[in-house]
Amino acid sequence: MEYDQERPYSVLTKDEVKEKMKKQILELSEVLLLPKSDATVLLMYQRWGTHWISDFLGENKEKVLTESGLKSVAIDSNQDLSDISCGICSKTSDKFYEFGDDDDNKDDGDVVEDDLIISTPFCSHKFCITCWREYLEKNFYSVEKTQTSISCPHQDCQAAVGSDTIEKLTIEDQEMYEKYVLRSYLEGNLELSIKKCPAPDCDYAIEFRREYEDAESSLNMVCLCGHIFCWRCMLESHRPVTCNNASDWLSRDLNKLSDESLSLSWIENNSKPCPNCLSPMVLDGPLQDRFLTCTCSFSFCWTCLKSKEYHTRFYGACAEPILKRGAQGETSCFDRWEACKILMEQAKSNLQALEESNMDTESLRKGLMLLVQCRQVLKWTCVYDYLHAEYESSKREYLRFLQEQASDQVQSYSETLKKETERALSEEPAGCVRGASCIDTSNIGNYFYHFIKTLQDGLEDVKVKSYNDYGGLYWSCDRCTSVNSWLHMECKTCFDATASPKEKSD
Repeated sequence: MEYDQERPYSVLTKDEVKEKMKKQILELSEVLLLPKSDATVLLMYQRWGTHWISDFLGENKEKVLTESGLKSVAIDSNQDLSDISCGICSKTSDKFYEFGDDDDNKDDGDVVEDDLIISTPFCSHKFCITCWREYLEKNFYSVEKTQTSISCPHQDCQAAVGSDTIEKLTIEDQEMYEKYVLRSYLEGNLELSIKKCPAPDCDYAIEFRREYEDAESSLNMVCLCGHIFCWRCMLESHRPVTCNNASDWLSRDLNKLSDESLSLSWIENNSKPCPNCLSPMVLDGPLQDRFLTCTCSFSFCWTCLKSKEYHTRFYGACAEPILKRGAQGETSCFDRWEACKILMEQAKSNLQALEESNMDTESLRKGLMLLVQCRQVLKWTCVYDYLHAEYESSKREYLRFLQEQASDQVQSYSETLKKETERALSEEPAGCVRGASCIDTSNIGNYFYHFIKTLQDGLEDVKVKSYNDYGGLYWSCDRCTSVNSWLHMECKTCFDATASPKEKSD
């Protein structure tokens, strides 16, 4: 949902990520004249960075090899080299694979014998196939080991375990090692900005262009699987709120939040703002007299909010309430969050249904993806409301006006997509429909781009209430302090005509 559909990232398949990784390994192997197995170990040890290459080509080559475990370990003088037994389970065997000049004497198609004893090329510690597998599984699935190479199973031995050793094991072990190296490339890479999509069972990865890394508005990632997430914290996309705000909100006790929602509903039903100074007035106990007096000395009617003087002039009759847009009653932020969440899940279901139908309609797919994004933004604006506008009545009123406008835009766009989907299912010609969909996608995408930016900028359009003379190009609403053009007879935010200077001057 970037402006003019500009995306600072690309979505890669699993095979494309593997090709990038293999290309880097091959290039390093050719530059340093090392086997690909050793080049892989070096890259994993260095977190896939290349800053160390100058040291390797200079005087520190031996140091780099030793630190990464690619230097032969001195043999213990007390070790019996003729003993062919496993260093873990003590299983003995007369079949021992020893690395030498001919490291290719075992073809990939050979069957690995269970009683084979194997060591690394850099040490003399021997282990059986079973113990190798158990040791590797323990390391492959260890959280602490996801960003580094693996060393020999022998205690205190730093000899590296590379693909040249793994190739002597079973096919399952080789596949497990390949996944481990790929995970290291994705999770431990300090050189490239590549991350695996956090959605369950998704094999796609996202490559982010570093020139956009400081741009807060460019951290929204849309994977081809349909999942939308934040690049920085890997939570679901939470614009316009920050990563910390999103984490705090999602970790809240939902029961506590629900109780808080009930409390807010009670406050909304039992409190009203003073029409003169907007201070909240709480109705405590049964209403004996419908008139309340605020601390600003203004007396008003609890029922219609008109002044006591108004009732005196018109023989006590309450003014007929004028129902403006959005005046059907407030709901709590939590209730609106839940409602937006349901609509977002429904949009996701529609997208999934389109994927399963195998329809060749790329424009519809893009449209539904954008609809999911818009629904997700509206959901998180409820959190923005809760966190940022709680004690700023003018900003809250303006925010909810913007939310309502954005909801109308999304609803209209959703209905358009629904009609296009029905046309596609009925196999009607979709040429013109596809073109119209692209235009609508661009329009609503740019609309939400500016909507999000307005919220992230702190609702700058809402000015501080001023009591100066009515001069300048705009007038400030006395009720919500929103800035309006002189062409408007009523406030564009709260629709209050009595707050207009023109109204007061009549």
